[in-house]
Amino acid sequence: MDQDTTKSNQSQYYRFQIFQAQRNAMGKLEKTKVVGMAYLKEGQDTYTIRLWTFLNDKFFLLMNKSDSSRFVVMSREANKNPTSKSKYFWNVIGNGKALSSQNCIELNFDLFGRPIYMNIFPEANVSSVLLPEDNIKTTA
Repeated sequence: MDQDTTKSNQSQYYRFQIFQAQRNAMGKLEKTKVVGMAYLKEGQDTYTIRLWTFLNDKFFLLMNKSDSSRFVVMSREANKNPTSKSKYFWNVIGNGKALSSQNCIELNFDLFGRPIYMNIFPEANVSSVLLPEDNIKTTA
């Protein structure tokens, strides 16, 4: 099987910028600095968030089931009890709300003093069959 066939059989990941912004005089958000990326696997509804400040941590963005304009930001830690039915402990660490007029989602992490934003449109021509950490080899 050639490489192109293998890629077409695997799901794609789409990348979305996460950024800081300020409102201009007209009330429109203006991006000031990219602070991370969110990734969405084709066919899934949970975004994986990577922030440059916390390179070794992953966060997750899930849509509220009863209100598609609301989101919850979560962290996940492995359950170390081998007999437990739950593989992970999920922790709510923030929330989000869609700002459709601004083409973004406002993300509020519990410990940050101000919101950050996620573009609702993926970056053009940027997709991968792997998350970035799958490509990184670290040394101990």
